[in-house]
Amino acid sequence: MKNMGLLEKADKIKSEDKEELIEEPEKDKISEIPPEIIPDDTETKKSNEKKSRRGRRSRKKRERKQRTPKAKRVRENKKLPDGYELASSGQKVVRRYSDLLTSYGMIIGPFVINVLLGSDVTYLLLFGILLAGFNLIFMPRSTGRTVGNWISRTSYITHKNMQPQWAYLTLKGLTFGLVLIGIVFIVTSTQDLSDSGGKILFGIGFIILLPTIIDFLFIRFKRDNQGLWDTVFGGVWLVRTTKSAGAKGWLKRLEQLGDYSDERGWLKSSKDEN
Repeated sequence: MKNMGLLEKADKIKSEDKEELIEEPEKDKISEIPPEIIPDDTETKKSNEKKSRRGRRSRKKRERKQRTPKAKRVRENKKLPDGYELASSGQKVVRRYSDLLTSYGMIIGPFVINVLLGSDVTYLLLFGILLAGFNLIFMPRSTGRTVGNWISRTSYITHKNMQPQWAYLTLKGLTFGLVLIGIVFIVTSTQDLSDSGGKILFGIGFIILLPTIIDFLFIRFKRDNQGLWDTVFGGVWLVRTTKSAGAKGWLKRLEQLGDYSDERGWLKSSKDEN
């Protein structure tokens, strides 16, 4: 019996030792688990602020994208204003040749004399340049018309029922002079076109002639028969005018030349004669 009691005690001691061995590694495992990291309040606030900023930016972007569509501009048809009559063919011819003689007559004439006779024509050329400036700059700025307009009883009018800027008359009047200069450059360049100097002269001459070429193409192919400068200045027409009551001095004498042209029948068109 004593032996049985000793055996039972030995078994109890072994079982207790096993339990202790099992409990110790479990405690070690529990101790090895790292403590939970509690996020700081400041970091959470910063992250929340960043999210709110992103949300605001996205809202702003969405609001910007929602734009109201722009209304399409209706293209205005440019036409001759009411109450005006286009100049006759006779008036156009008288205006053109009157302006050519006034602006370039005293330049081409002395130049031809110098070439044929070799005479000194410096003062005549200076007078011709001053006369061209008078007709192409002074007259348009002061009266809105050139000498040719006064003699032919014509004027220019825009689609806004106003006279065009004086630069329009200047550019239109310079066409003949630019053509002459461009031709001189091109003819001179053909003498030595293989050289770089000849090519440069040819290029300059072509650039000078380019506005006149474009003007011709505009008049030839556009439906409204508006040239380059007519289109650039918003639509310009040559119309008939009557005598101006306020004309005095030399302007009145120019109108008297218009009376003479009218009496001779130069201001009429072929339709009017029929």
